[in-house]
Amino acid sequence: MYNEKLYDEYQAQLREAMTADENATMALQRGKRAEAAELYEQAAALYAAAAATLLDAGEACNAAERADIESSVDRLIETSKELKAYALQVARKTETRAPQSAPAGDDDDGDVRFAPIGTVPQVTFDDIAGLDEAKQLVLDEIINPLIYGEFYKRFHIESNGGLLLFGPPGSGKTMMARAIANKADMAFFSVRCSDIVGKYFGEAEKHVKALFEAARQARNAVIFLDEAEALACRRGGNSTVMNRLVPELLSQMDGFETFDGHIIVIFATNRPYDIDPAFLRPGRLPNHCYIPLPDLRVRTAFLQKKLADLPCGEGIDIEALAQRTDRFSCADLTNLVKRACQRPVNRCIKRSQSGEPEPVELLGLADLNAALETLHPSVEQAEVARLEKWMRQLGIALPQAV
Repeated sequence: MYNEKLYDEYQAQLREAMTADENATMALQRGKRAEAAELYEQAAALYAAAAATLLDAGEACNAAERADIESSVDRLIETSKELKAYALQVARKTETRAPQSAPAGDDDDGDVRFAPIGTVPQVTFDDIAGLDEAKQLVLDEIINPLIYGEFYKRFHIESNGGLLLFGPPGSGKTMMARAIANKADMAFFSVRCSDIVGKYFGEAEKHVKALFEAARQARNAVIFLDEAEALACRRGGNSTVMNRLVPELLSQMDGFETFDGHIIVIFATNRPYDIDPAFLRPGRLPNHCYIPLPDLRVRTAFLQKKLADLPCGEGIDIEALAQRTDRFSCADLTNLVKRACQRPVNRCIKRSQSGEPEPVELLGLADLNAALETLHPSVEQAEVARLEKWMRQLGIALPQAV
């Protein structure tokens, strides 16, 4: 569960870092060493700032997510250190030419850099409360053509490209992607923007190529691109990195036509309107799956599941609690339960410190009410309205209110 404001700040810092990095290399190629050194220094600072912001944004994430975050943070810090050292070399005129591309041999580690995660979390569609329309879309367009291919061939229906998962922050997009990989029994490649960027000219494109090559070697795979708006943003701006990276992504996604395996590309984003429209055409990401904020029925089921295995006292009316959490995302609800549980934990600690052996406390309604008083929905209504406006513009049906 990310702090979404910090996560948006991290993405902005990362894009600025990539642009500064690219501009530095171009300045050095033109012989403007002082300008290049300054830009490399700026890029190094931005990569470091992005690493710190990402770490703060994921402070409340679970252990598996924290491991992924820390890996991305380590890469960003290493890139920052290398760029800072290189900026110093450029300023001292110890380098005689600009790096034109990644060092020789960098292509060889593509399969190591982009390996499927060892164990896909055993997430199933049954673990995801509600989202019945989204689940049916995924089954019809992604899963069933793989499992029941003979029936689809009989009616001349082909698997129809990748999937765009979009919706407010914390609504369950990553969980849906993992459920897809688990249902289809396929290798799962989970990639963030920080996994693609690099300090060398043209390295981002090489990483994209290495990612898709690793997926092809796995033959049956799901490529899950989180924070997709950072990797597939609209072209035409000042970032030459994006103007080269987007065509490479498009080219790789078009390369499955003669491939005899099954590669499912899933983009997840909170900002689908920032994605280059070229990705949305048939054959690439024709399937658009909205993951909305949970309605009352879903919030009730979600809280029921969250509280089921906890030591709870009597008198907790889950439906009444769900009614008080209107506009809460699944991440918000998880945070609510976590904060509420901290209260009986603190009572146990206090009793233990006073010498009481093995104190037992139960989670009560008062704990949940106290936690709820300190929280509010993390998703602004304006953001939901903007998503729904984009859906109407593309003719995507809005979910029916329950």
